[in-house]
Amino acid sequence: MNTAPVSHSAPAGHRPADPAPQHAAPSASRHPAPVLSARGLIQTYGSASAATRALDGVDLDIAAADSLAVMGPSGCGKTTLLHILAGILTPTAGSVQHAGIDLASLGDRRRTRLRRSDFGFVFQDGQLLPELTALENVILPRMLGGTSRRAATAEAAGWLDRLGLSGMHDRRPTQLSGGQAQRVAIARALAGRPSVVFADEPTGALDQDTGSSVLQILVDSCLDTGASLVMVTHDAKVAAACRRTVAMRDGRIAQEYVRPEGAGATR
Repeated sequence: MNTAPVSHSAPAGHRPADPAPQHAAPSASRHPAPVLSARGLIQTYGSASAATRALDGVDLDIAAADSLAVMGPSGCGKTTLLHILAGILTPTAGSVQHAGIDLASLGDRRRTRLRRSDFGFVFQDGQLLPELTALENVILPRMLGGTSRRAATAEAAGWLDRLGLSGMHDRRPTQLSGGQAQRVAIARALAGRPSVVFADEPTGALDQDTGSSVLQILVDSCLDTGASLVMVTHDAKVAAACRRTVAMRDGRIAQEYVRPEGAGATR
């Protein structure tokens, strides 16, 4: 049973004795502020008289270098939540803070810049540009963000090689397998070392073995770089790769599960 602390006042004119030694409170560095913090998120669609509520008061914190899977049936609000956390959508009510800044306070241009510099994205179908090579798909967002072509190329080549795509830099998406294309998408997401990577059904278009391999690469790469991972999935086996899972129902977080250290599909 939780008991509220009781304050005992000393008699007037009496100096209280020095308190007994106590353990020092944990320092702020041991409990850093979350990289993303959502409070009271509400998202409605349609007219006021016939509005559909996609999110209904969601609170969520995402720590630095953590991994979170968002699960739930179709229409439960999980993709809407991901898009709001990433600054793609502005909520009807509530707030999302990144590094102490409310995303809703940023204009479209600053939110776009934030998504290029601090956020990475991996989608179900990769969303690679078919007319560009693997290398060009990775360097394009970096160059749009102001990185020189030389620096972006060196960075992209390093990521492609690291993800097992050495010798495939000049291939276009149609010349790659589904798993190879998703590795390019992961390289694109992680180039520039974002603070958060958002993944929407990243293995949904892959067979089981390829999907498992790509998932492991995604989770391990985020872990190695210190990026937080927020992943939407309908597959419990995919969700098990993350340290935390939240289950959504009717626009709300219905359940949260935190895996013990050492459990799950990753190291």
